[in-house]
Formats: sequence, C-alpha cells, structure tokens
Amino acid sequence: MTALEISELAKDYVDSYTGDQVTAIGNVSFTVEEGEFVSILGPSGCGKTTVLNIIAGFVEQTSGVVKVGGRVVDGPGPDRGVVFQSHALFPWKTVLGNAVFGLRMKGVPAAQRRATALEYLDLVGLAGFENKYPHELSGGMQQRLGVARVLANEPAVMLMDEPFASIDAQTRRKLQDDLTRVFELRRPTVFFVTHDIDEAVFLSDRVIVLSRRPSRVREIVTVDLPRPRQWQATTELPGFRRIANHITELLSEGGESEGSELAAA
Repeated sequence: MTALEISELAKDYVDSYTGDQVTAIGNVSFTVEEGEFVSILGPSGCGKTTVLNIIAGFVEQTSGVVKVGGRVVDGPGPDRGVVFQSHALFPWKTVLGNAVFGLRMKGVPAAQRRATALEYLDLVGLAGFENKYPHELSGGMQQRLGVARVLANEPAVMLMDEPFASIDAQTRRKLQDDLTRVFELRRPTVFFVTHDIDEAVFLSDRVIVLSRRPSRVREIVTVDLPRPRQWQATTELPGFRRIANHITELLSEGGESEGSELAAA
C-alpha cells in the first residue's frame, strides 16, 4: 500500500534580498510504499528539505498534491513524525519524558505510554538512561532519543532531515548501523533527506535523485542490496559502489553537484 504520494509538487518563493520570484521545486512526483526506506539526494539548494517540510505540513506548496495514507496533507499531523538535525528535544524533560510526550498528547494511558516508550528506548540503545536529561547525553544519544520519540508514536511516515549531519564520522557510522537495524526490525516507512551518497545507498530501498533548481526527479534508483545490512560489510559489496557511482554521475550531470566529494565520504 502507498504510504506517501507526491504529485507534481512545486514551490515558489520571493527572494528577500532581490524581490525576485524563485522556483525552488519545479515539478516533483514520487511515491513511498508502506515499510519502505526512501532517501532523497540532490545538489545544494535543490529543495530537498523543502520537500520534507511540505510533507510535514510546515510549509505550503505553490502547487501539487501531497497525500499520506491516501489523505491530502494540509498541515502538520500525528501521521507524520519528524527527526530533525538539531535534535529538537525538550531540555527540561527527562529521556523518558521526551519519549512519552507524543503518546501523552494522543491520550494514551500512562502505563501504556510508559511501556511503549521504554520499549523504543531499549530498541535504540538508551535503556538505563530514562531519568537522564538531554544535556547529559552525547549528540549521538540525543539523536537516538529523537528517533525513539518518533517511532513510539507509530506515525504513517517517519521524516528524517539530515539527522546525522552534525555528528562526528565515527558516531555517524554507528548511528547508521543502529538505524538500519531498527528499520529491519520494525519496518517503519521512512523518508530520509541527506547530502551523503554512501549514507543514502546504505540505508535505503530506493534513492530519489533531484536535479538542480528548479528541481525535478532525475531518476529513482533502486538499491538492490541484501538486508540485513552492516556498514563495513555492505559498503564493501561490489554492488554498493556501483550504485553509489551511478548516483554520483547523475548528480554530476546535473551540474553544481556535491557528488564527487560525497562519494568519497
């Protein structure tokens, strides 16, 4: 079943410095099926995060239609959960308090929301940290908490906006392994924004490659690598480099791309 449907999406805005109208997203269409992990890549400024923000309901599109579970998106809703790059945790709440927040807003009984939150905290490796506060956690642990908080609400689509971009390389690889493990265990529907080609290939079932602005879908690349995946073993497969190199070529053909740098990341 289709979890997310984007039809002829476009977004214009007015440049605050020049007053000119700019078309950020030209005409973008794609679908994401239930239980699928799909990443979106493209040159800098092509509107990757804008697409995610429109899906989340934070930004209104100029034209086109976004549907989640067959329903038209016209604002934020509990059927979409967002993991941000900046963690966006409540600093005055404990780890458990952050994890149960969405469930509490949905009216889930206290005992049930606690049990659900503890289950997901354990799943992301935060068992035993329930009474800590965000400032007592490392950056990687804070991001794990962000993932657990969204998963606990069981949204129709989990939106992730470059969640590992500000984390050091070693921690990032560990979090990528953790995320793919969680995905393979629970199969949430994930729409993932990244600028890292290797990350996209490692995590995803398919990768949407956008052109430069005004963006269009250049190609949707199927990642036919076996699961379960583990970073070192998966990235050493011949098929991994073949797919990553193909995406690099697509980005390079689009001009002004980050492809060469990212392929070596």
